[in-house]
Amino acid sequence: MKKPVIYLVGQISPKHPETYTWRERAVSKLSDDFDLINPCSNPFNQKVLMRGNYAVTKEKRSFGIDLLVPKDRRFVDLSDIAIVNMNHYDIEKPLLGSFFELAWYYDSPKKAVIAFADDLNDYQCQHPFVQKAVTTWCTDLTDAIYLARKYFTVYTGGEDE
Repeated sequence: MKKPVIYLVGQISPKHPETYTWRERAVSKLSDDFDLINPCSNPFNQKVLMRGNYAVTKEKRSFGIDLLVPKDRRFVDLSDIAIVNMNHYDIEKPLLGSFFELAWYYDSPKKAVIAFADDLNDYQCQHPFVQKAVTTWCTDLTDAIYLARKYFTVYTGGEDE
């Protein structure tokens, strides 16, 4: 049996390294049981982080940035599960990509979406579009990892939690 695939969805901002590091923590905790798609692990996003510049501004657009949409759509298609960080770290940059990805997951009802945020009462978490796209909510990455393991790994014996 092949490992389930988890796509790590959420804001990516070079001005907020936590948008990268939460994904690194998820990969380190989940890679034994799951295949992971970390959109920050590619050369483009690593360079953006290193330089600290946005890929799209009023003044410029990074070369090839239009590939972002089909790339992210492919990641949704390849995945079985999404872990979605709904925290809005960088208020200068809306969560447009995350919202598109949630819509694509909504159109794929066989895929599970586990979302977390520091404030689950935040407007973007409570919006009906987001509520319909998310399968279940939790308050942090640790709980999201727990739920992914509990429901999507193969039972090998021992006590169920």
